[in-house]
Amino acid sequence: MQISEKFFKFSGVLLIFGGLIAAIGHLLKPQEPTTEAGIEPFISQALLSDSFLVVGIPIVVLGLVGIFLRQSGSLKWWGWIAYPATAIGILYADLIQPVIRIIAYPFVLANTSTEDEIYTAVTTIYDQDPFGYFFPVILLSLIGPLWAAFCFWKAKVFPTWLVILLALLLPIFILSPMVGFYNFPAYLYVVFGIYGFLMIRNFRPSKKVVSEAVQ
Repeated sequence: MQISEKFFKFSGVLLIFGGLIAAIGHLLKPQEPTTEAGIEPFISQALLSDSFLVVGIPIVVLGLVGIFLRQSGSLKWWGWIAYPATAIGILYADLIQPVIRIIAYPFVLANTSTEDEIYTAVTTIYDQDPFGYFFPVILLSLIGPLWAAFCFWKAKVFPTWLVILLALLLPIFILSPMVGFYNFPAYLYVVFGIYGFLMIRNFRPSKKVVSEAVQ
């Protein structure tokens, strides 16, 4: 079945806008307050950040369909596993958890005053049942994109440099917290946006690449 180029361009638009909104949401994400006076600004900033994520993530998940279908002629069967893995991972990490935070923050921070109380309240929301059981799910937000990068590299449809950008998520995930940058998930959505830009440009692999992929 031939898929219309309009579909891929529409998917590209979704990835650009959804990726931009999600990236902004992550970049706006505040660090935990250290004083009681910082609680109100923290809640306000956190609600704004999470609202961006709640809007942007569903758009990204829909747009990702276009990336995989664009490679449908070259992607191995095991490559398709990367889509549900990525989608489930980012839906939990960047949609479900933000919704939980939007609801929980005003309550868990209501009676806190010391730095230790604030830190404990903010960082232990997901330690409570049943959220503690979902920790393996959040790992899919890292494993899914990395598996996708490997599968996209094998498919040889998108440029290698773009696959490398996606694979760089792992070192960024490891190194960014070491230098005090905790908003690094924004990087993933910037890369998705670049994929979207190429699809809008009606990107097609060269005949040589197509021939190699078929073989």
